[in-house]
Amino acid sequence: MPSYGGVRSTVENSTHGVLTILNMGYKKRVPPVDNELLYLSAATLAEKIRKAEVSSEEVVKAYIQRIDEVNGLINAVVGSRYAEALDEARFADQLVRSGTLTLAEMAEQLPLLGVPFTAKEAILIKGLPSTCGLVCRKGMIADEDSEPVQRLRACGAIPLALTNTSEICMWWETYNKLHGRTNNPYDTTRTVGGSSGGEAALIAAAGSVIGVGTDLGGSIRLPAFFTGIFGHKPTQGIVPRGGQFPPALDEIAPYVAVGPMTRYATDLKLMLSAFIGKEATQQLRLFAPVDIRSIKVYYMLDDGGSPGSSPVSQEIKDGIKRVASILSMEGLTVQEINLKYMKLGFLIWCAYLSTVKEQRISNIMKGEVKKDPDGAHREMWKWLSGKSEHTFPVILNACAQDHLAPLMRKPLDFFIQCGDRLKAELLSLLESEPAVFLYPTFPHVAAHHGQILANPFNANYSVVFNAMSLPATQCPLGYGSNSMPFGVQIVTAPGNDRLSIGLAEHLEEKLGGWTPP
Repeated sequence: MPSYGGVRSTVENSTHGVLTILNMGYKKRVPPVDNELLYLSAATLAEKIRKAEVSSEEVVKAYIQRIDEVNGLINAVVGSRYAEALDEARFADQLVRSGTLTLAEMAEQLPLLGVPFTAKEAILIKGLPSTCGLVCRKGMIADEDSEPVQRLRACGAIPLALTNTSEICMWWETYNKLHGRTNNPYDTTRTVGGSSGGEAALIAAAGSVIGVGTDLGGSIRLPAFFTGIFGHKPTQGIVPRGGQFPPALDEIAPYVAVGPMTRYATDLKLMLSAFIGKEATQQLRLFAPVDIRSIKVYYMLDDGGSPGSSPVSQEIKDGIKRVASILSMEGLTVQEINLKYMKLGFLIWCAYLSTVKEQRISNIMKGEVKKDPDGAHREMWKWLSGKSEHTFPVILNACAQDHLAPLMRKPLDFFIQCGDRLKAELLSLLESEPAVFLYPTFPHVAAHHGQILANPFNANYSVVFNAMSLPATQCPLGYGSNSMPFGVQIVTAPGNDRLSIGLAEHLEEKLGGWTPP
């Protein structure tokens, strides 16, 4: 009888072969970047705006023009506020010209003055859509800013647009029945991942410089990996989560985080500081210099052999080995390890989330959090007859939550115990001294649209750190097969965000970071 791994491999290879043939001749890339302003980090733009070397209005206009240029190919933007953003940019320029604040005061009080940003549509921006891809919420407009957006505004940043997400943020590809599918800017026949896929695609295509994402199961890190940008899942609880749809209720708070997505590593700390405020920034010593040579580096090249997940491609293993070699030659202590419970990462994550009772997927599918005990299986029948307004992964997840999870309480309890042991092992490594853990973000580069459905267990590599409640930074390492980006996760202990971000900054200097499509 064939093993599960053999069946999985056959399904994956067959799916890949069919999709490769079907997509032949359709591959496109976004056009080259021809405005030098789009190559500057948010930190550099903010400094130039403060010094009146460039105007905020010029910067905002440059990004509006770039969005108009690329969005027809990637379908990332689902709501915009260009006129309001230009008005706010002119106000920022007027503030600079007025001399009301010194350069030092502007840098201290308004570190992102005049810099545009975007956010995934799960994040509320006043006056823009709030649908999260649900057809039943079409036309709904946010009447307030989310807390993360409020904090960015307070630092002088200017909201420009909202980007596409998977339906109610419940899948690893960015597609829904309301806004359609978002394409990878490096190859439009390939996925951008999800759920923050619209944000990753727009940033990678130079249509935005910084963005706001959320991460419940790799939703920042996976899209960042597929598009060659930086993304950070912060220490749980340090970034306020108010003002989202679906709402991030207290029960799910240990596993979900709001975090920054950027083209340049240096902007991760700048955004994170804006999110958490001055007091928390000081407590985390976020801007304190990181002595790279003091960091101990642990790494694994794969999950240890889970039959559910695909083998990690050789190019990704080689990329991690290259990082390990570079750091070792620089004098860091680098050690390959094997944590046996990592192979259970997906099941551990599912088990932890099974304890969440308030937030039912079948309820949220109706546009709000309300009880609808028959919603999941009713939607499955509608989908089978071609009448559902929902995507198949969301319906499948809802059915699993409503009907499968209650029947599997005993095995789920076992996986929770495994997760508790894994967390203890990871914390013993990462908390004893300044340390990070390098781990693949995904087994291979971005696949063709729809291919992730053939093996959702590949999310094993990212979801495990949501279950562990550990901060993690996705760092690009270059191009892999088919000229597609790939990278690595840098994981650290709670409160040590500066270590993973600092190492990402170091690797950006060594390896080049984001590369334009």
